[in-house]
Amino acid sequence: MSDTIAKLTSMKKSMARHMTESWDGVPQFNIEGEIDCCPMIKFREELPFKTSYTTLMIRAAALCLKKHPEINASFGRDHILCHGSINIGVAADTGKGLLVPVIRDAADKTIRELHECMEEIKERAKRGNFALEQLADGTFTISNLGMFPVSAFTAIVNAPQAAIMALARMRDVPVVKNGTIICGKQMNMRLSADHRIIAGADLAKFMADFIVLLEEPENLL
Repeated sequence: MSDTIAKLTSMKKSMARHMTESWDGVPQFNIEGEIDCCPMIKFREELPFKTSYTTLMIRAAALCLKKHPEINASFGRDHILCHGSINIGVAADTGKGLLVPVIRDAADKTIRELHECMEEIKERAKRGNFALEQLADGTFTISNLGMFPVSAFTAIVNAPQAAIMALARMRDVPVVKNGTIICGKQMNMRLSADHRIIAGADLAKFMADFIVLLEEPENLL
């Protein structure tokens, strides 16, 4: 078989340039944790409408960003900008490449409203026809590969944002309760952050609160 050359589209050129700038220009560090998914699974089943786990994670992240405004920030040349709005970007695979549509004012939206936003994102991702304003002004990004057989991964910070969250698939794990081994469900999460903006302890506190919210999901309402 002979080699072939696939020319980059303007969108992929832009994405490649941005990822290179983020990787080369941002001093990144990573932390990871495990989420007990059983409470979230039960909570989702009891909702009066069917939504995705991603929607619940967006809700949890938005509430945590409200509590930890230092994570909802961007780096400037001589300053750090703490954003007044919580605009969460959701990495989406489209026929035109990876795009990150943004849900604006996510902390002010209910689970149902976030669900409706995600439904629109899924429909637009199939067609790859996001408007430029739908891809702008993100302050935090979530990348979820839970629909694939991915146990863990690390995402690249979407500069100038301070942090990005990487969520992997749920997997069966043995859990000891009351001296008995039972089958549980866990998910690996990793946070990557710009160390110029965020200290390790601050990112760890954000992660701890995020995990608590998904393990006590009634607090998402």
